[in-house]
Amino acid sequence: MSAYGFNHNTAQRHTNAALALMAELGVISHPDNFQIFFTYVAKTNFDLCRTIDILRSNHREFDEAQCKELHTRFFSDKRENEIIERISNDLRQQLGSILDTVHKVGVDTRKYNKALDHFCSYVGDKNRDLSNLEQALHTLLGATREMEGVNRTLENRLTNSSCEITRLREDMENLKREALTDGLTGIANRKAFDMQLREGMMHAMEDGQPLSLLLLDIDHFKKFNDTYGHQIGDQVIRLLAESLKRNVKGQDTAARYGGEEFAIILPSTSLGNAMLFGDHLRHYIETHKVVTKTGRTIIGKVTASIGVAEFRPGEPVAKLIERADMALYFAKENGRNQVASEKQIATDGRAPQPRDIRDIAAQ
Repeated sequence: MSAYGFNHNTAQRHTNAALALMAELGVISHPDNFQIFFTYVAKTNFDLCRTIDILRSNHREFDEAQCKELHTRFFSDKRENEIIERISNDLRQQLGSILDTVHKVGVDTRKYNKALDHFCSYVGDKNRDLSNLEQALHTLLGATREMEGVNRTLENRLTNSSCEITRLREDMENLKREALTDGLTGIANRKAFDMQLREGMMHAMEDGQPLSLLLLDIDHFKKFNDTYGHQIGDQVIRLLAESLKRNVKGQDTAARYGGEEFAIILPSTSLGNAMLFGDHLRHYIETHKVVTKTGRTIIGKVTASIGVAEFRPGEPVAKLIERADMALYFAKENGRNQVASEKQIATDGRAPQPRDIRDIAAQ
């Protein structure tokens, strides 16, 4: 076993399989793309494998934009850390420059104070010949001007450094925001969803409040892609995301869970109220139609199936997601364009079983 978790022969098999799959899918040869598909064939990242399976089942093209989105989503931490380190270094340089300038001002201030003390003692000495008073005054004036120049330099440097620090702080905030935002839809991405769900579950246990989770899946999404192309497919995804933006407010969180699947976290919301919200959202979605860019041709309406589950204090994240996922699958199996809860699964008498990703994508 190597430091990478594979022996040489296993790593070579994964390499060959990744390169063969990239060639089969028409993926451009690039280190980032190789990282994606090596991880996929090695099955070391479940979420990445799940996403690629959905994309392949929907016959999505793995073009440059798609691969870039995958790499940013699943391998962005290293890049984020590199950027954060660069920003931190820039901040350290700015602070170092300020300290150097302040130190110089301190030295120059001591020199000025010494010149001022000398002039005052010169003037105050009654026994001193004042014939050189003019020269002493010129010396003090020169020191004063020099001190004014140093102060202006310090002021300018502090102003510039303040602007630079503000810019670096904004860069840091933008980086954090981008790392948690889905590029296609502008809503929270899977990384942000994971963070918010864990935090929400922790608060629910601390406060004794309910928390519900909704999983949404666009009905017949594959049909949109196969019939109208991927651009229309992306338009459908953006349309559903816009519906979520308009209906999910306050402390609630809407996120793109993966592919054409979305998630909504509802803190302080019971299963019954989450079902009511889900049905309101389902109705809102079905009233909006997909049109061409010109707006002249109506392509069709979008509907979504929704699964709802309520957090059980102490359970792991995966269990809550699994129950919501099974409720979603139940809604799909029973006609789509409806909301199903975890209770309906229990009532139906079928034990929840993990569903194959290709079955999900085909719905």
